[in-house]
Amino acid sequence: MGNSRGAKSKVSNYKGFPDSSRVIGTEEASSLIGRKDVVFVDTRNYWKYVGGHIPGAVNLELYAFHWVDTSDEGMLAFAREMAMLLGAFGVDNTKTVVFYQNDSGYDAARGVWLLQWLGNGNAKLLDGGLNAWKREGRPVSKEDSHLARARFRLKLDKSVLGSIADLKRVVGSSSISVIDVRSAGEFDGTRRRAQKAGHMPGAVNLEWKDALRRDGSLKSASQLEAMYGRFSRNDPLVTYCQSGYRAAHSWLVLKLLGFEDVRNYIGSWYEWGSDPATPVVRGKV
Repeated sequence: MGNSRGAKSKVSNYKGFPDSSRVIGTEEASSLIGRKDVVFVDTRNYWKYVGGHIPGAVNLELYAFHWVDTSDEGMLAFAREMAMLLGAFGVDNTKTVVFYQNDSGYDAARGVWLLQWLGNGNAKLLDGGLNAWKREGRPVSKEDSHLARARFRLKLDKSVLGSIADLKRVVGSSSISVIDVRSAGEFDGTRRRAQKAGHMPGAVNLEWKDALRRDGSLKSASQLEAMYGRFSRNDPLVTYCQSGYRAAHSWLVLKLLGFEDVRNYIGSWYEWGSDPATPVVRGKV
């Protein structure tokens, strides 16, 4: 997809990332305010949004849009729904879209993954989120923002999507590495959040939030490379969590690190753990 249109990143090596095209710092982001080819999306709930947001940002609470049917028909229905929704907030295929929340969290990361899948490769996560923005004394607004409706033309990038059908064929084999980004309790089955508890056969547990610093911003590339050092840049990888949000965050981090073949299994444990035909492992690896 790439960054051929919209506001191009001036930072080619942000925090040492081999590919920093999907993240943006507060200083660079501030220079994009008011541009017609840029949309800022506040992914928090409305009450937090009206309490103070980046000037001109629209409010779209992404956590409200779960999806657990990863069949071809199910994903096409979800894609059409999200394209219409995003278009209503002025987002199309070409604009640069900066997603943010209070920190470098998974709702904003879900937005970056979502746009990549739908056919807009110009989405970015605001590193440090609104907390970093405020710490630096940057302006905030309490006024609702409105953008003219746009048309989002779907051009699905299926290379970033994991489905239950795909995983049933390869899970537990050496052909793919599966990363469970949930908490240790969810992974080992002591915390059940679906009909079945546990994890996928062969999955490695690397919790998503270990990619963040204490201030809620992303760790540096060197720190994250140590976290994912067991994998090769060319390894096919799939991330999953409970509903594809935390998994989207780990997907984003891996893409920043230059991993080429990474998929977010959006149905995640809601779908896998509720299917009677899926294999499940309990206990620590």
